Amino acid sequence: METHAVTNSLERALTLLDIVARESGGLTNAEISRRMRMAPSTCSYILSRLDREGYVSRDKTTGRYQIGLRIVELAYGALRTVGHRPIVEPALHRMVEQTRLTALVAVWVRGRAVVVDKLESPESIKLDVDIGFPLYAHSSALGKVLLAYLSPEELTRFLEERGLPRRTPKTITSKPKLLQELESVRARGYAAANGEEFIGGRAVAAPIVDGFGRVCAAISGAGPVTHPIWKCPEDAIRRVKAAAREISRRWGT
Repeated sequence: METHAVTNSLERALTLLDIVARESGGLTNAEISRRMRMAPSTCSYILSRLDREGYVSRDKTTGRYQIGLRIVELAYGALRTVGHRPIVEPALHRMVEQTRLTALVAVWVRGRAVVVDKLESPESIKLDVDIGFPLYAHSSALGKVLLAYLSPEELTRFLEERGLPRRTPKTITSKPKLLQELESVRARGYAAANGEEFIGGRAVAAPIVDGFGRVCAAISGAGPVTHPIWKCPEDAIRRVKAAAREISRRWGT
């Protein structure tokens, strides 16, 4: 995609972010400068500033730039402004009250499940995951849900680009095993993770569907493996799925 040359510094930065956001695999400095009709040295300077502030992120192996997590924080603020929280939080409060687990909502951002909302459990043990935290997709319940509903092309690209790094001794690192797991997620309507992302942590998650019938986010209930609810995990699963259905219903109205 070619674009017209811009000279104003702010316009350059905004145009650059728009170009990077449209490419799922990221772009190199040379590719961006060519599209913007800008000197590579000038483009590199703008990218370095944006990278430093978290608006873009540079892959050290490939040298490609992608949208950074700072954009996620801004997007979350926008969601709050247009009514995201009134849609989501009643369900979060109800689920936390019923399960005593921490509730998390995540969306898919560049191969990770990024947390965009959180309601802490009233129990004394807190979950060390904040808004903007990027969870590994293949080892977290939230990530498995979002992975399960990617297109085959997107899933293939994810596996090629991200791989399946071992997070704990329980992490799934086999592609056939992960694909089987994702098939189960679609069949049963929820995902589970037991010590796969964090040692001693356990979670279940379910998909949130927008008004077009697309999985746009996921919600989970998470807590330590010693939490009493895991003696009957079916109850946690039922509550999380109910919260997902409630949010999906509100999102579609």
